[in-house]
Amino acid sequence: MSRLGSEGEDVIGRWSEEKLDLLAKYLKAYSVIMNEQKKSWLRAYYYIDAFAGSVRPRAKEDEQRYIDGSPLRALQTEPQFDGYWFVDVSQQRVERVEELRAEFSDCVINIRQGNCNEILCNEIAPQIPYSSKRRAFVFLDPYGLQVDWETVRELANTKTCDIFVNFSVMGVTRLLPRDQNPEPEVIERLSKVMGSTNWITEIYRELPEIQLDLFGNPTEPTSSRDTIQAEWLASLYTKQLQALFPHVSRPVLMRNSTNSVLYALCLASHKQTAIKITNQIFDRYERLRDLGR
Repeated sequence: MSRLGSEGEDVIGRWSEEKLDLLAKYLKAYSVIMNEQKKSWLRAYYYIDAFAGSVRPRAKEDEQRYIDGSPLRALQTEPQFDGYWFVDVSQQRVERVEELRAEFSDCVINIRQGNCNEILCNEIAPQIPYSSKRRAFVFLDPYGLQVDWETVRELANTKTCDIFVNFSVMGVTRLLPRDQNPEPEVIERLSKVMGSTNWITEIYRELPEIQLDLFGNPTEPTSSRDTIQAEWLASLYTKQLQALFPHVSRPVLMRNSTNSVLYALCLASHKQTAIKITNQIFDRYERLRDLGR
């Protein structure tokens, strides 16, 4: 989660800015295609942001520089979406989003404060069934592991939603201890986020040597996990998504200034074309990033 500046606004690193640039590029392509579909069968298409509170965050390396957050990137996209849903659990962030109504008075803006899983599943998804001839782009950019797998499943089942998800690789690895098997509550939480935890047994191994306690008696076998490769974990999550969506992009790894992987960004869609566009955007981004190193 990004830290807060003196005025309570988010302060974000370079990788977060790059993530927002990738979002904006895809939103432009998505909106052009969907707007064209309105000439034939499509009634409307929407933008849904489940963690929408960062309206104008500051740059970490230069806090005098403000950056357009995801709500602004969506509202500035041309052609315009037919409606926007902005969700956040924080009252302060919701109040910041509310201020956008005056700036974008010609846009249909819906704002909800609360748990995104409940709002997406109980309020938003039921409004866009397949028969409605409406479509939606959902941006899932959690601060950690707040998006439930059942929420992703619910969105997939509509067959009307594409999801652009920023999966917290760092959040998963921090939960898994190095020198022992994870506690049941950790496994339960990861199952809630990833839909399955069968993979956990693959990364832990029993230590072969026998340990003795203070009295010289053999102790219970202990376990340790191998180093978890971020690429493997990102690939694992996209494979999980493939069980719900017919088409999933390859993940692009979002790295901080020390080159540590924090998140993996990918698109899950019902259209092959969407994945082709996403992978092209990701390829271009990675080429430019590698040149900048």
